[in-house]
Amino acid sequence: MRGLSAAVIAGVAVLLIAGALYLRRGTPPVETTPPPAPPAAAARPQPKAPPKSMERSARVEERLSELRNDFDQKQVGAAPNPAPNKREVPTMAGGRHREAEASDDDADAEDPDEMDQLKQTLLTNPDPEERIGAVLMLTGEEGPDSLHILLDSVNDPDPEVRLAVVEALGDRAEELNPSVLSGPMNDPDAEVRFEAVSILGDMETPEAMQMVRSALNDQDDDVRALAEGILDFSDEDENEEPVAATPHAQQPQPRARH
Repeated sequence: MRGLSAAVIAGVAVLLIAGALYLRRGTPPVETTPPPAPPAAAARPQPKAPPKSMERSARVEERLSELRNDFDQKQVGAAPNPAPNKREVPTMAGGRHREAEASDDDADAEDPDEMDQLKQTLLTNPDPEERIGAVLMLTGEEGPDSLHILLDSVNDPDPEVRLAVVEALGDRAEELNPSVLSGPMNDPDAEVRFEAVSILGDMETPEAMQMVRSALNDQDDDVRALAEGILDFSDEDENEEPVAATPHAQQPQPRARH
């Protein structure tokens, strides 16, 4: 009996130990996982800054001011239409005045020999300074020959000479067709392109303004800013409402006779 009791006790102990081991092995460990992080707030797209006009250098502002003043003077200084049926009475003073004007025109007439010499200098002289001097001599002329020589020199190999030529052409903008500035508008030198845009801005024709518009894509900041400024005040002038003409005073009608 004692042996049986000991065996039973040993068996119970083994069962208890096995149960304890089973419970320890069967119970999964408790994992302590951190709580999920809150989702990051989606980045809101920042509103784009409204486009603003290009910053203009003092040089550009000065040139735009000059062009605006020239335009205002043209508008204000336009001569009124002459009064109809008004005949000029010939006088001795008027005759002398016309003779003086004729002599002035003769004095200002281009000298063919001088024009030929200046042309040869621009075409053949290897010294850029000499060619610039010839351009300055042509600047004081007003005839067609000097203008043709200047136009033939817009493709001079030296940028300083080309700049002098374009500046000289600017003094005679009213005689130019905008198309003659196509070359200077595509000149590799930004200074030449700047002057060409300025001349076109002084012309104020639709063709000239279209060429100015093409300069908005120029590589140089000042050229683009100048073109933008010219188009700005050109658009302002187009948008101004025309002033209504003052109606003529109604003339009194003659009374009917009874």
